[in-house]
Amino acid sequence: MAAPAAQAPAPAQAEAEPAKDVYRPFKMLFSGAVAGVVSRTSTAPVDRLRMLFQVNESSRMTIMQGMRKMAAEGTLKAYFKGNGANCLKIAPETAFKFALNDRIKRIVSKDPHNMGFFERVMAGGVAGGIAQSAIYPLEMIRTRLGVAPVGTYQGITDCAKQVYRKEGAKAFYRGLTPSMAGIIPYAGTDIATFEMTKKLMVEKFNGEPPAVVMIATGMFSTSIAQLVSYPFALVRTRLQAQGMGGEANRYNGMIDVAVKTVQREGITGLYKGILPNLMKLAPAAGISWYTFEKMKLFMGIDIRS
Repeated sequence: MAAPAAQAPAPAQAEAEPAKDVYRPFKMLFSGAVAGVVSRTSTAPVDRLRMLFQVNESSRMTIMQGMRKMAAEGTLKAYFKGNGANCLKIAPETAFKFALNDRIKRIVSKDPHNMGFFERVMAGGVAGGIAQSAIYPLEMIRTRLGVAPVGTYQGITDCAKQVYRKEGAKAFYRGLTPSMAGIIPYAGTDIATFEMTKKLMVEKFNGEPPAVVMIATGMFSTSIAQLVSYPFALVRTRLQAQGMGGEANRYNGMIDVAVKTVQREGITGLYKGILPNLMKLAPAAGISWYTFEKMKLFMGIDIRS
């Protein structure tokens, strides 16, 4: 009698679906928070210089004039004025933006690793908009601390109290509309450009690219995004800065800011401060993206993910 046929071997374990990382959202949140704090603190002096450029309307301020204005305040802390509020703002914003972008891609696409450019723009833009609106009052306080004369505010808490007492709760959301109009194309373009460029670099180097390549990729993506969205950032900053100390508002809204800026300063006025902003933001973005990717690797998330 013939022996029974041997059963076919079970499929190799390697072909099984990889286990879902249930901690991935928390890893993305933590990686984003660390990236935000490291990048913004390292470029805080240039960030304050950028804000001084944006709120200056009387004449064309040079970089050296801005540096002398900060130096005239007498201490090293002057160069980092507003950085505490900036870190309180940027840590959750960056964390939410990256984590939401990661989640949105997995909701809207069956294959998030091979999404097209415009799909990535939409996912990144929505994530950036939600993150920005969630922390906007801190953005307003950071701007006030960065541009107010010495002695106007004694810190984050004092600034918040004075703004609420003199200008009301609505003042914390002054400039929100141009901020949303700017952050959605900015975040979408930045994230999509970085992800697509990183994908090419990972293929080129067959794995994790060198640090200088990752930093340069982040600087490139942010520079492209800045050209798209900078006028909205200038309008937002001027709306946030008005009304300090109970002074009368100069503008009635984002359209009024844009029209008056072009009338007084020309079309280039909408890009006033873009040079120091790129000096700050491009390196900051490069550091942020590099730190984010390194933290992801440290947390066990693949470089291609």
